[in-house]
Amino acid sequence: MYKPPVKQPIEQGPQTTKKRVTRKKPKKKFRRGVFFFVLGLCYIYISTALFVFKGPYQNVKDYALQSLGTTQHPKLWLSLFSLNTVSAEEIAKYAAGTGQPTVNSDGNATGLGNFGGIKDSSIQVEDYKDNTYSAKIMLVRDPMRIKVGVTNQIGKVGQTVSEMVRDNSAVAGVNGGSFQDVGWHGTGGDPLGTTIHGGKYYATSENSNVIGITSNGSLISGKYSVKELQDMGVKEALSFGPILVKDGQGLVRGNGGWGNAPRTAIGQKADGTIIFIVTDGRFIHGTQNLGATLHDIQDLMLKYGAVTAVNLDGGSSTTMVYNGNLVNEPSDVLGERKIATSFIVMPE
Repeated sequence: MYKPPVKQPIEQGPQTTKKRVTRKKPKKKFRRGVFFFVLGLCYIYISTALFVFKGPYQNVKDYALQSLGTTQHPKLWLSLFSLNTVSAEEIAKYAAGTGQPTVNSDGNATGLGNFGGIKDSSIQVEDYKDNTYSAKIMLVRDPMRIKVGVTNQIGKVGQTVSEMVRDNSAVAGVNGGSFQDVGWHGTGGDPLGTTIHGGKYYATSENSNVIGITSNGSLISGKYSVKELQDMGVKEALSFGPILVKDGQGLVRGNGGWGNAPRTAIGQKADGTIIFIVTDGRFIHGTQNLGATLHDIQDLMLKYGAVTAVNLDGGSSTTMVYNGNLVNEPSDVLGERKIATSFIVMPE
């Protein structure tokens, strides 16, 4: 009888399963979130600019124009933040150095007297706080110790106040006068106006406001010729302004026309004491830390007994150094700015 062959079971190896490879899809939610975030920033930027510069509140516009006008590069920032809604003429009007501060033009502030015999070598640094700014006040009893510091690469690269203090073996210093920042590199080493150190004239200009120390320790300020400066015995001088206090009377009208910003100023009391003031600002200490107006500096100088007081360069240049330490907090994110000139305090 026929028997069909028995089929042997086929041995099967371990079964392998193919994994389905799924491509990762773009994170649409993340991209969408970034898109709306950027869109929101643009909306805030545009709407704020239109509200400030084209809105119904003239005082808000004036504040923005005045404050931006005292920045390191006023024309750039005014154009950028206003979305070019402000005319070139108006920008030029508010840019520091082209626009004029609102002070009473009342002639020169002449020297107070002879302070060559002062034996007190004390230096005091005090704190002061107001609603919109904080300040450091340095009182130098002997004005004969005040000199002008000049960058060691004049015409090329500036130095920080700390470097000028160190190179001149001084004990203290503040930033000084105006300078040219070629190419907007923040390394201005070319002083503008009249600059004198140790009787040597590094630059001269009879159209700029001069701030100088005479050979008998008197603080003078105004527009002087070279001959007038020589006749008064001025051997240390730089240029900025305006004059804030003359003969013990404030000259600033309104807030001064330059808005709120970090500021530096020099003054002198009737007994010869030199007053240096630096104020912080631009929100360095919080949202209320806007900075000081020219009127604020005038009032603070009068509070400390100034008979003569003059505004110095401010903004990101504002710096005070004492005993090798930076006393204030400059508004520049990089710290101390390189400048052309400073007022320094020599050892006793």
